[in-house]
Amino acid sequence: MKRPFAKAATLSALAAAAVLTACGSDTGTPVTPVTPTPSALKVTGTAAVGAPMANAAIQVTCAAGSATATANANGVYTVSITDGTLPCVLTATSADLLTALHSIAAGTGTADTTSNITPLSELLVAQLSGTDPKTFVDGFTATTAISAADVTTAQTSLLLTLTAAGIDTTNVSDIVGGALSAGSGTGYDGVLDHLGSAISAAGTTLAELTTAVSTTSASGGDTSSATLGTVLAPAASDCAGLKSGTLRVLDFAGGENFLIQIDAVALTAKSADGTYSLTRNATCDYTINDGSATRALVSRSGLVVLLTGTGADGAAGLAIPEQKLDVAALAGQYTRVQYGPEFDSSVGDFGDTEFSASGQNGVSNNCPQGHGHCVVDSSSKGALVANAEGGFDYMEGGVSQDRVFAFRNSTGRNLLVAQAPDGTVTLLAAKETAALPEVGRVSAYWQFQINNSGLGAVTEDSNTVTAVDTSAGKVTRQFASDSHTDTLSYNAPFTGMRYREANGCASSTGGAYTCSGNVQMVYGGVVVSVSSAPTKRFMSVSVIKQ
Repeated sequence: MKRPFAKAATLSALAAAAVLTACGSDTGTPVTPVTPTPSALKVTGTAAVGAPMANAAIQVTCAAGSATATANANGVYTVSITDGTLPCVLTATSADLLTALHSIAAGTGTADTTSNITPLSELLVAQLSGTDPKTFVDGFTATTAISAADVTTAQTSLLLTLTAAGIDTTNVSDIVGGALSAGSGTGYDGVLDHLGSAISAAGTTLAELTTAVSTTSASGGDTSSATLGTVLAPAASDCAGLKSGTLRVLDFAGGENFLIQIDAVALTAKSADGTYSLTRNATCDYTINDGSATRALVSRSGLVVLLTGTGADGAAGLAIPEQKLDVAALAGQYTRVQYGPEFDSSVGDFGDTEFSASGQNGVSNNCPQGHGHCVVDSSSKGALVANAEGGFDYMEGGVSQDRVFAFRNSTGRNLLVAQAPDGTVTLLAAKETAALPEVGRVSAYWQFQINNSGLGAVTEDSNTVTAVDTSAGKVTRQFASDSHTDTLSYNAPFTGMRYREANGCASSTGGAYTCSGNVQMVYGGVVVSVSSAPTKRFMSVSVIKQ
């Protein structure tokens, strides 16, 4: 019974198809195929810096498809991308072309999504990508993955770091997709207002803060919080480098270190001995009424050079913002300069070295015989170990050889300052290729020298770059004080350093001019020079004026 039934059903279906075909043939009208309706990805959001980015140009680029739009007066925008698919990257450019901010839309597929474009989203992209947001957006392709889980992780880390740096982020639970009423001063917008005020009070910029976020995104929570805390610390009204907070003072001669509290707004310094005021001599130049009339010269990076007296009774020190850094964040290669009461004939006063992520000290190049005579030292060395009282100990053979304090600037570059029990001070700066300056660049600075006679007087001068030899990597400078010139070799003897050979100077008329050979290490607006030959020992320090 089943077989005839199944056969009948098949025949019936064929007959019906034949009838339909015949009908079409009778009319002569072809059957029009049904065209699928195109899908569209809808992206909406608000572009704001606190105030709305009225009429901002919005660019949305997705894994498939792209679109542009213009935000309305409230900063609100909407784009619809035919056959578009997530993820997407976004850029909002202000109507005056002075501000460009970036954001992201995570995930896959075609579901409608919200993506706010704000200073917080700019920081989020930096946290997520570990690079400059514009670079990330410009490099986005169809194969770039932006997962919702990764964005959530990055947002959690960013908000915790900002909170540790003093920014109340309570009213932001979703940087990209959260409700935002630009210009209202409440909720998400209130956080943007607070962030903008903090950036202004710190004498910094969103770009500098963004760089600090990107360069610390993979460096550990302590490092991120410490670096952003320094960047966002309130600054003196006339000196962006003088920040409120704790500074670690390192005595160049006595081998001692201690903490002081700076209130950059009130211009006070508090130590265990009392509270003192800072009197302004000039921009970023202060005198502290501590009984010794200590002079404080402040660099743009926040390093402060402290000077008291002159000659054998004079004393010099360096104060750096106190930061708790993860030892892994110190990994890398460093240039080295040092100076102390005794010459270390095994290493000399300059060289280079390296540290691993565990803090282990590795291969070094030592120059005990001076420039041109550096030798590799691959012997087993000590390691950096965190000290509960701040900074690190350089441990070797189970014994602390030096106390080491670290500072990380907004660009992610490290400075290590080591103090040995005998008073030797060693400064190590993370290697960074020194870019040749342009002809005509002027640098004004304060300068002093320490040698066997003690501390010299502070002098002021400036120099102007008069010639640049790009093929040889050499720069000629002319000094305002007497018009003499000198010539420096950049990235010599090691990457990031500068070298001036003995008598590598000329008088204003081109004649002979006596000057010492030196090796220079530059970090954060401070130039530390030591003799390039072991027979003539000194340390010269210049603080670049802001």
